[in-house]
Amino acid sequence: MATKKKTKAAAKKAGQDAAPPDLRDPLEPKPANLTAVLNAVKAVLADIPEPEPIVEEPKPVEPAEADAPADSGEVAATGDGDNADAAPGAAPEPAAEEPEPVTRLPQLDFVDALLHLSFSHGLPCGYGQEVLRRIEESFVDRNEFRVTEAFEVEELLRDLDIPDLFDRCLAVRDSIAQIYNDQNGVHLTFLRDASISDRNMFFQRVPAVLPHVQKFLTDLLTLEEICFSEKSTVRAQQRFGLDPKNAAVKKWVDELRALVKPYGHLPLTVGPDGKSGKPSTKHELSPACLLARLAPPAKGKKRA
Repeated sequence: MATKKKTKAAAKKAGQDAAPPDLRDPLEPKPANLTAVLNAVKAVLADIPEPEPIVEEPKPVEPAEADAPADSGEVAATGDGDNADAAPGAAPEPAAEEPEPVTRLPQLDFVDALLHLSFSHGLPCGYGQEVLRRIEESFVDRNEFRVTEAFEVEELLRDLDIPDLFDRCLAVRDSIAQIYNDQNGVHLTFLRDASISDRNMFFQRVPAVLPHVQKFLTDLLTLEEICFSEKSTVRAQQRFGLDPKNAAVKKWVDELRALVKPYGHLPLTVGPDGKSGKPSTKHELSPACLLARLAPPAKGKKRA
């Protein structure tokens, strides 16, 4: 009897000590969950100001190189070399118009997304936001961050009490190094235009990018297509387990697209930075992570 009681007590204590459910556990895209996620995204976006558009100056038009004359005497005989072929009295051809500057909204940086989830996995998004703030503040650029040792990054973030911090720093350092070796730069912009098979091949070449981070990046690419693509998003919705023929789903997608359109991307932040170097705690998850919960779960994992 004593053994039985002890077993029950131990089991009860083990249940109390069990880790709480992951904030990013996948959700089945049923109506109640779709509504709850959309309302949560609205609440977070209310604390995130709309970004200022980026103005990209066009490249200057290079003047066409004139054909070289056969010899200098021929040019002298025909008069002005530039108008040699023009009919007498004809108006000169108008100069090519300079292209106008292009205005666009900022896009999601997928290296930021990699860093965000690597450090906030199992934690609220405020941790990932604070980590990114410190990295941007402490390093001149991504190349300086790339050659920094894992223990140096760990020291920078030690006070945040992130579980397994050194292992996360080491995984990030190795991921950044492998991305640089593969792309000759610390960027993942090519993923937007890459086919699904090309993306899979890339992730095979950079095994330091952990599976849950790979899945997050892939889910964000599908979400971007659903939210911002000018083309049909039927196949992207189907990959997310959404039924494009369902009227409620169509209404939800339309509302989501209108909601995030002014941002041009799915924010990883949860509002203003926390005070005194502490993670922001007002919202648990960013819009990007809230929506990623609706993606099909990884193999062997069930939806909540």
